[in-house]
Amino acid sequence: MNDPLSEKKPPESDLRRPAELRDHSNMAEVIRRIPDQIEIGLAEEFPQIPKGPFRQAIIAGMGGSALPVDVVLDAFSDKIRVPVRPLRHYHLPFEIDDSTLFIASSFSGATEETLSAIQGFPGTAGNVVVVTGGGRLSAIAREKGYPLIRIPKEREPEGFQPRSAVGYFVVSYARILFEAGVMDDPRPDLASVPAFLREAPIRKEAEETAIWIRDRIPIVYTDEMHLSSVARVAKIKFNENSKRPAFFNALPEANHNEMIGFSKPLANFAVIYLHDPDSHPKILLRFNVMKKVFHRRQLSHVDFRMWNMPGKTKVQRIFAALTFVDWCSYTLALLDGIDPTPVDLVESFKQELEKTA
Repeated sequence: MNDPLSEKKPPESDLRRPAELRDHSNMAEVIRRIPDQIEIGLAEEFPQIPKGPFRQAIIAGMGGSALPVDVVLDAFSDKIRVPVRPLRHYHLPFEIDDSTLFIASSFSGATEETLSAIQGFPGTAGNVVVVTGGGRLSAIAREKGYPLIRIPKEREPEGFQPRSAVGYFVVSYARILFEAGVMDDPRPDLASVPAFLREAPIRKEAEETAIWIRDRIPIVYTDEMHLSSVARVAKIKFNENSKRPAFFNALPEANHNEMIGFSKPLANFAVIYLHDPDSHPKILLRFNVMKKVFHRRQLSHVDFRMWNMPGKTKVQRIFAALTFVDWCSYTLALLDGIDPTPVDLVESFKQELEKTA
């Protein structure tokens, strides 16, 4: 059972103000539509995908276009037949050749790192696939004849952000890898997720956790297997939706180093452990012992809370955890009077970068 609240709830009005006051881009609707994204992605007609054989696959992308790669690697770790890895850089690894499936991905189609990476491929390359919502990357795919999978962002509310397109991206990547012959069929597992997410009581517990966090810095822990797919994504959602710093790590590794860093009370922290019931029993024991030791040492600037990841399959549990952190970070933004969708600081950075390039 999840931990009880350590603080009283604020009045209902604190959470239920009219959406137009803060959620100008209707992120609540975007989160509710994650199951729809999966269904749409499964139903979309695909172009012909290169068949290989491939000895590896590389998926180039940044930000919200890259985080779903880690979700696929975790969710389908038992189905992937060859090494698959993300590329978050301008340059291609030197070992790329015709036996490497290369997926270039950019929500906007304008991500400069991804555009730089794809430039090295000729129009005759038979190992390139493009996933994008449009822009220059879409034009390159058409010019060179690469298979193109479009992210249908026109189906979503205005202001729809890359980080919110995880359903579209995960299904697209998984289907490409399957069609290319580098992984077993993911579609039955994915098809079970939408109905599960619609029924799972996730939002209420996420809102309660946001209330519990309030003015503290969130730190997300998971089992090591979910470090990149869940903990890292959760950290990103707190950064971009809640507009606050956040950190992530995995158990048991954090018990060997990071926990000692809390000895000095420089700030107040809220440690959220997202627990997979399939984890080794010692992982949960370690979390509980860590909490006990901190309490005994009177390190009151650190508080702990656990949330059990529901679901019968690993794919369901991962999507449940991602939905939980979506609602939690969204609610935290509303509690702070912040619109969760815009990322003005990032946009300002990109504009300044263009001026100085």
